[in-house]
Amino acid sequence: MSNNETLEKPAEAKAENNTDNKSFTDLVEIQYFYKDNSKFYITETGFVGLNAFMSPVQKDDLGENKTTEPVWQDLGRVYFHRAFPFDLPDKFISVQDRDSKEYGIIKDVADLDDESRKNALIALDRKYFTPNITKIISVKERFGYSYWVVETDKGRMNFTLQDTFRSIARISDSRLVISDIDGNRYNILNTDSLDSSSYRKIELYI
Repeated sequence: MSNNETLEKPAEAKAENNTDNKSFTDLVEIQYFYKDNSKFYITETGFVGLNAFMSPVQKDDLGENKTTEPVWQDLGRVYFHRAFPFDLPDKFISVQDRDSKEYGIIKDVADLDDESRKNALIALDRKYFTPNITKIISVKERFGYSYWVVETDKGRMNFTLQDTFRSIARISDSRLVISDIDGNRYNILNTDSLDSSSYRKIELYI
């Protein structure tokens, strides 16, 4: 889907826009994106952009057009933020501009058309790149930092943690997420699946 294609007005509104059956989310006017009102495309610079059928977006306070009548508009590059990155990675995804102002929410990427879903997942995978640790080669502590060498499903990696205990989050009884000093994240999907040598290296922290 390119940003130059002619787009038609959605054939019908979603239930959340039905004024006869309003919910709390209607009252706060949340914009939801689905296959009939949004087209996520790849920009010329290789990022993900959005054509959306929604109320006109004011880029500043100087615009004279104050209408709220939905129209198709090209919003250019957009940014994604998962509300529940661990439990619901493909649902309730905020779509934002470069200043973190929200355009709307994707309730479920499955609600998008095939091309839009593929492009949205590309952007999400790029932002939330999280290798899965399969083996821990070494963990060495020095002056409040720990230095890790691990094997992952993306190859061998080195990273550093500051305040190791706080940098390891237990997501479930057996799943851990590790955040390094650069903001990168690493999964241990199941601590029980680690070999005994790997487990002993992290046992103190969990």
